[in-house]
Amino acid sequence: MTAQEKVKYRKLEYMDFKNEFGSNDTVLAVVDIYFDKRENAAYGEMSFLPITAGLTILPQTRIIGVATSAVALPIFLHGCYTLMKFKKKRLYKTLVAFREEKALPKWLQRKVDKQLVMYKEVQREY
Repeated sequence: MTAQEKVKYRKLEYMDFKNEFGSNDTVLAVVDIYFDKRENAAYGEMSFLPITAGLTILPQTRIIGVATSAVALPIFLHGCYTLMKFKKKRLYKTLVAFREEKALPKWLQRKVDKQLVMYKEVQREY
């Protein structure tokens, strides 16, 4: 993509990132981490609050609904934070910075190292 082209981050998918930034192990690990956190962790954590809110509507389960909502609210907020932290726009900017500087932030480098070890273990099993 050219620098003058406006990137629509929301519309980018896994293969778009892979095609744009190459398919070396580090890039694939970064993309996997971001997409895994977005799809599994964030949305999974955020799904509990609507369920518990539904319990508070019914008179028979109102007490249980209020108690579980009190537990689910911090989990929901953490899911919102995770969703904000692992945006596609941030992934794009991280990969652009990695392409130019060949370095990742320390918190992300630790996660990538763990992911690469996991890749090697999976390859060894096959």
